[in-house]
Amino acid sequence: MGFVLLFALAACGSDGTALERGRAAFAAGDLRTARVELMNALQAQPADSEARLIHAQILLALGDGIAAESELARARQTGIAAERIRHLLAHARLLQRDPEGALAQSAGAVPPHLAYAARIRGRALMALGNNEAAAAEFDRAIALGPGDSDVWTDVARFRRAGGDVGGALQAADRAVAARPRNVEALVLRGELTRSQYGLIAALPWFDRALGVDAEHVTARLERAITYGDLGRMTEMLADAREVHRITGGHATAYYLQSVLAARARNFALARSLYNRTGGAFDSTPAGMLLLSAIDFETGNVEQAAGRLAGLVARQPGNRKARRLLAAAQWRMGDSTAAALTLRAVVERPDADSYSLTLMGRILAAQGDAAAASRYLARAAQPQPDALTALEALPEGEFAALREAAVAHPGDGPLQVRLVSALLARGLGEEALARARAIQAANPGAPEAHMLVGDALGIGGDFAGAADQYRRAANLAFSEAVALRLIEALQRSGQVEAADQVLELFALQNPRNVPGQVLLASRMMQRQDWAGAITTYESLRSRLGENDATILNNLAWAYSESGDFDAALPLARRAWALNRNNPATADTLGWILFKSGADRAGGLALLERAARGAPSDAEIRQRLERARRG
Repeated sequence: MGFVLLFALAACGSDGTALERGRAAFAAGDLRTARVELMNALQAQPADSEARLIHAQILLALGDGIAAESELARARQTGIAAERIRHLLAHARLLQRDPEGALAQSAGAVPPHLAYAARIRGRALMALGNNEAAAAEFDRAIALGPGDSDVWTDVARFRRAGGDVGGALQAADRAVAARPRNVEALVLRGELTRSQYGLIAALPWFDRALGVDAEHVTARLERAITYGDLGRMTEMLADAREVHRITGGHATAYYLQSVLAARARNFALARSLYNRTGGAFDSTPAGMLLLSAIDFETGNVEQAAGRLAGLVARQPGNRKARRLLAAAQWRMGDSTAAALTLRAVVERPDADSYSLTLMGRILAAQGDAAAASRYLARAAQPQPDALTALEALPEGEFAALREAAVAHPGDGPLQVRLVSALLARGLGEEALARARAIQAANPGAPEAHMLVGDALGIGGDFAGAADQYRRAANLAFSEAVALRLIEALQRSGQVEAADQVLELFALQNPRNVPGQVLLASRMMQRQDWAGAITTYESLRSRLGENDATILNNLAWAYSESGDFDAALPLARRAWALNRNNPATADTLGWILFKSGADRAGGLALLERAARGAPSDAEIRQRLERARRG
């Protein structure tokens, strides 16, 4: 079925050698070789209608709808009946972003092309936002072509777009099984694997795809993205350059190179590379965030703040955008706006240390030392709580939310908000029942299992929560799922299992900051000072010298390993960044005292730390030891 349908056709008098080589290359998934061979065949026999059809299919596989439609018109001129190419014309129209035209063309399709036409209609209806009708067309395509790899590939994309990750995984596996050299299916399975298991696990899928077609642009870009997320920058750059060679210059490859330059803090180069994208990412959240980071680091703070404000308005839950916007507002001297921007982040139980530290500094500058100390104390914790944030609503808003959720049972975000609000009111049984109903209706959605886990965890059933998070992790081993699972395992006494999950997540996602911070914290707890130093130094090289928590913990690890020369400047820097945090005062004070560099100054800092954290037994013990001399 699909693209291989015409392979059995005879050469029909054309240059048989070139045509057969082209057919063989197409069957093997080597599209560019196939195109060259078909062009040679057509040059020798321009009136060969079957060669025209095969060439059109190759162009469709390459994503060139305009050229494919032109080739199909030539095929018609050579005598091909219109009904034989309706499904291909529909595909060409879809590639030209004309879903209505695709629907019109596909209506005239005839056997044996009905499965092909149905999947194109499904894609067209997706583009028009009619997912219910799209689902019906994809069901029809499966019924007509149950062994068609292209059908299952499109079904997998549709299910993934609808949040049915489990269904998408099953469909992608069917697509690969039906045609193991289907590059589109291999790339999609790689993308799904990247979310399901992690970055390293995804690479073999992209490698397989490139083994079939070394010049497949999407496969190479997805592998480059994965290499970048792994921190394997040399390999990422090699793939990006190869994409440029294949395409003559590709916007996504320039974007990836710009990200690489920004990570290396070469912001002038990052801007230059970004400019070569031709504005392709200007309206995307990723592009807006990258441009804003470049502006922020190069002194264009107001420009960054303006763009970020627009992004936060579009995506209120985008934490990266909120953090950077708050930092820009803080740098501009608008502490009130910065605090307001950060509020949605820091009030969550899983708030990151940077946001909490910045909020603490803002409140300290505003004169609210008590509130500042609470946020700074949370920032010093090695692992934030991972359970869902509760939404406490006034009675009127809560009643309106419940009424809306009852009226719109299919609105997932609305149902999730209601569960959160119910938990905030202590209505745990109703919240859990609603969460389980969402789960039953969406068994392939990892978020549904996470929601049940959150409801169980907040109710104190951490073992039950861990089981639900495992179900979510089998579909998508994301940061949110991993951190929840680790916390639930810890709280249910399964410490070894928690450590195994953490190590696996850190291995698959070596650049994930919360995962690496948590891993380093575990090393500190085990007194693995060398491992903690290596991990914290890696974080320090990436995040710079402005994360007080990382610097403070790194200083402690160096001091415990006996390297006071390395520890002392780090402790001083951490304390300078966060003077109101008892943890930084404790670390610097203890290192000054223990090293003998300034025993009196160290004692004063330890007393300050004890006043700031009167319930911290370890700080109190170090103070008493220092007082005894």
